[in-house]
Amino acid sequence: MIELANRVALHQSDMDALLETALLWVEIMPDQAMAHQAALQAYALLGDPLQALPHGYFLYSQEDDIEAFLAVTAIREGSKPTLITPLIEAYQNLLLDTDKQPTVKLAQAILYLESGQTETAIETAEQFLAAAPGNQRGLLFLAQTLQQQDRMAEALSLLEAALLKTPENKNLRLQYARLLTQADRPRAIVQFETLRQQDANNQQVNFLLALLYLNQGELTPAIELFNQASRDPSIYSDAMYHLGSIADRKGDNNRALQHYQQVRSGRNYLAAASRSAVLLAQQQSISSARSYLQGLRAEQPSQSAALFQIESNLLISTDQADQAFNILTHGLQAHPNNPQLLYARSMVAELQKNYPLVERDLRALLAQDADNSAALNALGYTMVLHTDRLDEAHRLIKRAYLLNPGEPAILDSMGWVLFVLGNPQQALPYLEKAMAIMVDPEIAAHLGEVQWVLGDRQAAIETWNQGLEKAPEDNNIKETMERLMKGTIKPPTKDPLKKHTEAFGIESMPIHLDKPSAE
Repeated sequence: MIELANRVALHQSDMDALLETALLWVEIMPDQAMAHQAALQAYALLGDPLQALPHGYFLYSQEDDIEAFLAVTAIREGSKPTLITPLIEAYQNLLLDTDKQPTVKLAQAILYLESGQTETAIETAEQFLAAAPGNQRGLLFLAQTLQQQDRMAEALSLLEAALLKTPENKNLRLQYARLLTQADRPRAIVQFETLRQQDANNQQVNFLLALLYLNQGELTPAIELFNQASRDPSIYSDAMYHLGSIADRKGDNNRALQHYQQVRSGRNYLAAASRSAVLLAQQQSISSARSYLQGLRAEQPSQSAALFQIESNLLISTDQADQAFNILTHGLQAHPNNPQLLYARSMVAELQKNYPLVERDLRALLAQDADNSAALNALGYTMVLHTDRLDEAHRLIKRAYLLNPGEPAILDSMGWVLFVLGNPQQALPYLEKAMAIMVDPEIAAHLGEVQWVLGDRQAAIETWNQGLEKAPEDNNIKETMERLMKGTIKPPTKDPLKKHTEAFGIESMPIHLDKPSAE
């Protein structure tokens, strides 16, 4: 009866009843594992690791359930960081059999890492491994922690030594192979091939190995492995996307489209939808591409807003800004105040020179997210170019800079507004830093202009040439050079949102009718 009541309480999310029934269960049947599991679950849902620990301790000491013992370290919801130290001490006070006592060190190491005490976590994990050499959990934890601390060589050495002793251990080899993908991809391929020999039907391994071959430009084995990996339903969509991208780069548009259209979920869903639309526009018509995207919106309501953006971008790429504006407005009617759609429509409004609407949409976005650095920067930059409210523009851009000081578009805006305000010397370091991060023609135009005004004309010419190498046909640089060489110093009017199109990810970028990159 208590077990039934406990299940009902869980189903009804009645936390008080869940805990009451679990504790009554433990009281009546103190030696039953299921009772302690129910109590552990109740305290976990309540976010109380200190009260959960005795039940995890029972399950480990009496039932050898190490999962329950270590699960207590993961109970964080509702817990304050101040509970970690008492929990570490509580683990220390547990009395376990000699063979199980070292596991306390592993639990403590996990908690030290959780609290940000990384070096102590590493030391404690090493103590655990000294008492329990070769323990897979400890080795994986220590290797991952070392890797997170950029101590890759140590992490690799640890796993290499372990594999010499237990070469058949698939989990250790898989972690070793994963780490090698960051350090030495040819060696990673060797390790994944070894794993594949051990289990040719491990589709996760086949997929990761296919990605490595694709990265190395070896398309034939990559295609074979992606096809094998697609047998796993959880991998199918990602495998189809990469098969589509390979066919796309080979110019096999029909096969590429077939693969892309099989991507119905996952992280590549929107990229596949976008590329499918481009191929349909090329092979059939813009109308066919739009119909396809509209069909996807009906099938995938959760992706509707992003699909509106993709359709808008397709229209922009074919010089149909008015239609793009209409589809985004329709999208905003379906998804009022959606941040991505507001941002996208502000870009289209800029193309239409509807600057009041640009400001209105960006302010509506900022009303929802006052710390959105991309929107702050876009609004400030628009004001610099199209209003005389330079002080307000400076405040907006400065706020964006404080939120995201490493973003080159924001650095460029910061330098440009300072220049327009008459402070070229202050502007220079921002623009130099932006150019060092990203060689962009608009940044090059700005930096070169500041250098020219400051009298360093040779540096200005070098900067412009650097920008033209990246974009030989860019008009920003050419117009800037022509204007300054004729002796006109007044800053020109440029597209205010051109450099901000990446702020909201792939969906917000204009679609270009080209093929995906090798990455």
